[in-house]
Amino acid sequence: MAARQGGASSEAAADDPCGRIFDAIGLRRRAGDEARLSGWLRPRLRELRLASVEAYADLLAAGDAASRHERELVMERFSTGETYFFRDQGLFELLATRILPELVARRSEQRSLRLWSAGCASGEEAYTLAMVVDEMAPQLAGWDVRILGTDINGAAIARACAGTYGQWSFRALDETRTARYFRKCGREWQIDECLQAMVDFERRDLMQDEAGEGGTDAGGFDLVLCRNVFIYLTSSAVTHIAGRLAAALSVGGYLVPGHGELLGCVPPELEAVAYPDATAYRRPVPSPVRPAPVRAPSDSPRTAPAAPSAGDPSLRQRSFGRRPAAEPDAGPDEVLARAWRDADRGAADVARAACARVIAVSPLDPRPYFLLAQLAEERGAVDEARTLLRKVLYLDPGFVAAHLELADLCVRAGDARRAGQMRAQALRELERMPSEMPLPVPPHTTAGTLLRSLRAGDGTARGGPEEAARG
Repeated sequence: MAARQGGASSEAAADDPCGRIFDAIGLRRRAGDEARLSGWLRPRLRELRLASVEAYADLLAAGDAASRHERELVMERFSTGETYFFRDQGLFELLATRILPELVARRSEQRSLRLWSAGCASGEEAYTLAMVVDEMAPQLAGWDVRILGTDINGAAIARACAGTYGQWSFRALDETRTARYFRKCGREWQIDECLQAMVDFERRDLMQDEAGEGGTDAGGFDLVLCRNVFIYLTSSAVTHIAGRLAAALSVGGYLVPGHGELLGCVPPELEAVAYPDATAYRRPVPSPVRPAPVRAPSDSPRTAPAAPSAGDPSLRQRSFGRRPAAEPDAGPDEVLARAWRDADRGAADVARAACARVIAVSPLDPRPYFLLAQLAEERGAVDEARTLLRKVLYLDPGFVAAHLELADLCVRAGDARRAGQMRAQALRELERMPSEMPLPVPPHTTAGTLLRSLRAGDGTARGGPEEAARG
């Protein structure tokens, strides 16, 4: 399937072997990626004894075991497998207090749950789900609960199966959970056997492999987490994978992507459900069909049905995500400028909605993700802010403000070494820019102004770009 999408669909693709490689994997191309791929391919072609990049593209399209291995290597090269336990704590709080209790109530007769962490890397997310489920144990006594973790990276899956982790995976895990679910093994920690028994891991390519059965009705899975996967992919690959994940859901099941990752690519069979910490997508539960009431013959005129009120929850659900009628001709620059003004006056919901509109039409624009990160920081969602800032730098490695904001978050987390690295990168980016070049944020600031402030040390202690610019 992926090979047909990415390869011989056009004559132009045949003349662009690097493009064929990216398209076969579904990878979104950024500036400089083709040069990186070409540099990586030279020794790889020699090792495989292939004569050309075109031959390597043909290998990826073959669909056999060798092809799967090469797809894994390319994806590993152009994506980041960083993860840790309880990454984005707001989301797991939402799962524990809202989504999972709803699923438990829905599954009360079957007494089973099927949960899937798609793109689980080395397994921390899947095991975090297992911890959340274990903490619901009184409600789930006697239930059959299975969690599946999948990733394209076979080495990551092997680490997940081993269940042994270093200290870096614990940076958001509290001491109580660490003591309850892990035992020290030398310099690492081994996860508890009860959690390991709850989780199965498989190597799986989301672009090519079928979702499989989750063991309940319809598609089978009651919850699918697929976070920080779509950011690396083209819109066509996102649409393709999201459709497969949607088909894997049971009736009433939820698909939870990363923040803003499905905007513009939501499968039509799912409905959006907005929460403060995430937007989830649910396979609707069909409403029961009620027979029409039998009326006695009457000569009186029929009364037109009453229009739904503005407070009707079903109307709110149907209208979620529609673009407001206002600002029909406003471009991304104008919409974002208004969004910043809305954020400054405290209208965070309005600003977030504006960012969503920009992302829907310009998914490669890093600026709305940066504003969303600022809004996340303001409400204390540090993990969400960090994830969004990394998305900004994935889309634009030269986005100086994102480097400085991440440096500030590192300082707050006590990681002075990493903070210094991020500030040094910001300085290098500024030194490459013309002095009078305006920066997208902070407003009305040039590269030269911010560079002088950072060199003078005005922003070193505080880290944030706005404070540094005041110098």
